[in-house]
Amino acid sequence: MKIDISIAKIIKLIVRPIGKLFLKFFKRHFSNKILGKVRVAFGSMVEDSVFEGKNSIAKHCTILNCSLGYASYVASGSFLRNTKVGKYCCIGKNVRVIDVTHPSKDFVSVHPLFFAEETVVGKSYVSGPKFEEYIKLSDDPDYSVKIGNDVWIGDGAMIIGGHVIGDGAIIGAGAVVTKDVEPYQIVAGVPAKPIRKRFSEEDVEYLEKFRWWDRDEDWIRENADLFDDVKIFREEMGEIGE
Repeated sequence: MKIDISIAKIIKLIVRPIGKLFLKFFKRHFSNKILGKVRVAFGSMVEDSVFEGKNSIAKHCTILNCSLGYASYVASGSFLRNTKVGKYCCIGKNVRVIDVTHPSKDFVSVHPLFFAEETVVGKSYVSGPKFEEYIKLSDDPDYSVKIGNDVWIGDGAMIIGGHVIGDGAIIGAGAVVTKDVEPYQIVAGVPAKPIRKRFSEEDVEYLEKFRWWDRDEDWIRENADLFDDVKIFREEMGEIGE
């Protein structure tokens, strides 16, 4: 009996299973750990960032010089740089923080060769920086964008640098945020515009003062069933300071 097995078939039978085992090993041991505080999926890059714990970064994200509060997560394909994120935030897929800009007046050209010291295409034509291309918050120049606590940012949203997203806000999918967003405000569209508040002004004021996200996890877990309804939550918690 003649057995005809080509070299290609042998390679396929041997190499493919070994490759799968190696990939599985790599993902398990090298792609999901940063000081035990955050799970970083395969294919993501995280540099110079701080995590409070129980954080998750999904596949193919770039997180640079960021701070993520407790239990906040970032879905796949997102790009965050120079961004401060509060606690219990939900950041969707392909979200972008735009933290750089180019001159739009006076300068003859928008190209960084005419205003930056170093550029992605090589040394510039000028002797030193002439324009601040990185957008910074006036009250906290370490960051370009601040995102409050309990914020949900929908898939594909973009946030232009220099803006603050208030606690409890919701950014609609595909929105382009060009202004500050008030606490518990829902915004959507291009550019993003207010749709409505999540709760009444009284409820918003109460939650802003209560700051449930600053409670320890045991307290939150114990009272999680009250989070179904803000009215019931307020009744059970009572007036702040009681």
